[in-house]
Amino acid sequence: MRQLAELLFWWAAAMGVWLLTLSSMSLPEVSIAAASALPCAVLAIAARRAVGGSWPPRAAWLRWAAPLPVAVLADGVRVLGRAAGVLVGRRIEDGELRPVHLPRERPAPRRHSRESMAVTLTNASPGTVVIDLDEDSGRMLLHALGSGSPSMEKAVAE
Repeated sequence: MRQLAELLFWWAAAMGVWLLTLSSMSLPEVSIAAASALPCAVLAIAARRAVGGSWPPRAAWLRWAAPLPVAVLADGVRVLGRAAGVLVGRRIEDGELRPVHLPRERPAPRRHSRESMAVTLTNASPGTVVIDLDEDSGRMLLHALGSGSPSMEKAVAE
Protein backbone atom coordinates (compact mmCIF):
# COMPACT_ATOMS: atom_id res chain seq x y z
CA MET A 1 0.00 0.00 0.00
CA ARG A 2 2.84 2.37 0.87
CA GLN A 3 4.49 1.71 -2.52
CA LEU A 4 1.25 2.50 -4.33
CA ALA A 5 0.89 5.75 -2.38
CA GLU A 6 4.47 6.73 -3.27
CA LEU A 7 3.86 5.88 -6.93
CA LEU A 8 0.69 7.99 -6.95
CA PHE A 9 2.51 10.87 -5.28
CA TRP A 10 5.33 10.91 -7.87
CA TRP A 11 2.85 10.41 -10.71
CA ALA A 12 0.78 13.39 -9.54
CA ALA A 13 3.90 15.50 -9.07
CA ALA A 14 5.23 14.71 -12.55
CA MET A 15 1.84 15.25 -14.15
CA GLY A 16 1.39 18.51 -12.24
CA VAL A 17 4.71 19.86 -13.48
CA TRP A 18 3.76 18.97 -17.06
CA LEU A 19 0.32 20.59 -16.77
CA LEU A 20 1.76 23.75 -15.23
CA THR A 21 3.84 24.31 -18.36
CA LEU A 22 0.84 24.24 -20.70
CA SER A 23 -0.62 27.43 -22.07
CA SER A 24 -3.94 25.67 -22.67
CA MET A 25 -5.16 22.20 -21.76
CA SER A 26 -6.57 19.79 -24.27
CA LEU A 27 -7.49 16.12 -23.98
CA PRO A 28 -4.43 14.96 -25.96
CA GLU A 29 -2.09 17.04 -23.76
CA VAL A 30 -3.60 15.73 -20.53
CA SER A 31 -3.47 12.15 -21.89
CA ILE A 32 0.20 12.49 -22.82
CA ALA A 33 0.93 14.03 -19.42
CA ALA A 34 -0.78 11.14 -17.62
CA ALA A 35 1.03 8.52 -19.70
CA SER A 36 4.44 10.22 -19.45
CA ALA A 37 4.14 10.77 -15.71
CA LEU A 38 4.00 7.04 -14.99
CA PRO A 39 7.55 6.16 -16.11
CA CYS A 40 8.78 9.34 -14.38
CA ALA A 41 7.16 8.15 -11.14
CA VAL A 42 8.74 4.71 -11.47
CA LEU A 43 12.15 6.28 -12.10
CA ALA A 44 11.74 8.64 -9.13
CA ILE A 45 11.10 5.69 -6.84
CA ALA A 46 14.06 3.80 -8.29
CA ALA A 47 16.31 6.84 -7.83
CA ARG A 48 15.21 7.30 -4.21
CA ARG A 49 15.93 3.66 -3.50
CA ALA A 50 19.30 3.82 -5.29
CA VAL A 51 20.52 6.59 -3.01
CA GLY A 52 18.98 4.97 0.05
CA GLY A 53 16.87 8.03 0.66
CA SER A 54 13.90 8.29 2.92
CA TRP A 55 12.68 11.80 3.49
CA PRO A 56 9.65 11.67 5.76
CA PRO A 57 8.07 15.13 5.80
CA ARG A 58 6.07 16.48 8.69
CA ALA A 59 2.54 17.68 8.08
CA ALA A 60 3.39 20.92 9.92
CA TRP A 61 5.77 21.83 7.10
CA LEU A 62 2.80 22.29 4.77
CA ARG A 63 2.26 25.69 6.39
CA TRP A 64 5.41 26.84 4.54
CA ALA A 65 3.52 26.56 1.25
CA ALA A 66 0.89 29.10 2.34
CA PRO A 67 3.07 32.23 2.00
CA LEU A 68 4.88 30.94 -1.12
CA PRO A 69 2.57 32.39 -3.83
CA VAL A 70 2.52 35.83 -2.20
CA ALA A 71 6.29 35.72 -1.56
CA VAL A 72 6.95 34.82 -5.21
CA LEU A 73 4.71 37.65 -6.37
CA ALA A 74 6.21 40.21 -3.96
CA ASP A 75 9.80 39.19 -4.76
CA GLY A 76 8.96 39.19 -8.47
CA VAL A 77 7.74 42.77 -8.23
CA ARG A 78 10.89 43.77 -6.30
CA VAL A 79 13.18 42.09 -8.84
CA LEU A 80 11.31 43.59 -11.80
CA GLY A 81 11.50 47.01 -10.13
CA ARG A 82 15.27 46.67 -9.94
CA ALA A 83 15.43 45.51 -13.56
CA ALA A 84 13.31 48.47 -14.65
CA GLY A 85 15.79 50.74 -12.87
CA VAL A 86 18.50 49.51 -15.23
CA LEU A 87 16.43 50.69 -18.19
CA VAL A 88 16.48 54.25 -16.85
CA GLY A 89 20.19 54.13 -16.04
CA ARG A 90 20.19 53.23 -12.35
CA ARG A 91 22.73 50.80 -10.97
CA ILE A 92 21.40 47.58 -9.41
CA GLU A 93 22.45 47.13 -5.81
CA ASP A 94 24.56 44.07 -5.06
CA GLY A 95 22.14 42.53 -2.61
CA GLU A 96 23.30 40.95 0.60
CA LEU A 97 24.40 37.63 2.04
CA ARG A 98 22.28 36.52 4.98
CA PRO A 99 22.56 33.52 7.26
CA VAL A 100 19.38 31.71 8.23
CA HIS A 101 19.55 29.17 11.04
CA LEU A 102 17.27 26.20 10.53
CA PRO A 103 16.01 24.25 13.55
CA ARG A 104 17.72 20.89 14.00
CA GLU A 105 15.38 17.97 13.43
CA ARG A 106 16.07 14.49 14.73
CA PRO A 107 16.67 11.89 13.35
CA ALA A 108 19.02 12.71 10.47
CA PRO A 109 16.64 11.69 7.63
CA ARG A 110 14.01 14.09 8.95
CA ARG A 111 16.65 16.85 9.24
CA HIS A 112 17.72 16.24 5.63
CA SER A 113 14.10 16.35 4.53
CA ARG A 114 13.50 19.64 6.32
CA GLU A 115 16.68 21.17 4.91
CA SER A 116 15.90 20.11 1.34
CA MET A 117 12.36 21.49 1.56
CA ALA A 118 13.65 24.73 3.12
CA VAL A 119 16.23 25.20 0.35
CA THR A 120 13.71 24.41 -2.39
CA LEU A 121 11.07 26.82 -1.09
CA THR A 122 13.59 29.58 -0.40
CA ASN A 123 14.98 29.23 -3.93
CA ALA A 124 11.45 29.36 -5.36
CA SER A 125 11.24 33.02 -4.46
CA PRO A 126 12.86 35.12 -7.24
CA GLY A 127 14.74 37.48 -4.94
CA THR A 128 16.70 34.85 -3.02
CA VAL A 129 19.05 32.01 -3.81
CA VAL A 130 20.56 29.60 -1.30
CA ILE A 131 24.34 29.50 -1.69
CA ASP A 132 25.30 27.04 1.02
CA LEU A 133 23.88 24.82 3.70
CA ASP A 134 26.16 23.78 6.54
CA GLU A 135 25.01 20.34 7.63
CA ASP A 136 26.79 20.57 10.98
CA SER A 137 25.27 23.83 12.19
CA GLY A 138 22.06 23.96 10.12
CA ARG A 139 23.01 27.41 8.82
CA MET A 140 21.66 28.24 5.38
CA LEU A 141 23.53 31.05 3.61
CA LEU A 142 21.52 32.91 1.02
CA HIS A 143 21.93 35.85 -1.32
CA ALA A 144 18.97 38.22 -1.30
CA LEU A 145 18.22 41.18 -3.55
CA GLY A 146 16.02 42.74 -0.92
CA SER A 147 13.78 41.99 1.98
CA GLY A 148 10.13 42.25 2.75
CA SER A 149 7.09 40.29 3.73
CA PRO A 150 6.25 37.56 3.25
CA SER A 151 9.69 36.03 3.41
CA MET A 152 10.25 32.36 2.66
CA GLU A 153 13.51 32.38 4.61
CA LYS A 154 11.60 33.39 7.74
CA ALA A 155 8.83 30.86 7.11
CA VAL A 156 11.21 27.90 6.83
CA ALA A 157 13.25 28.99 9.86
CA GLU A 158 10.29 28.70 12.24
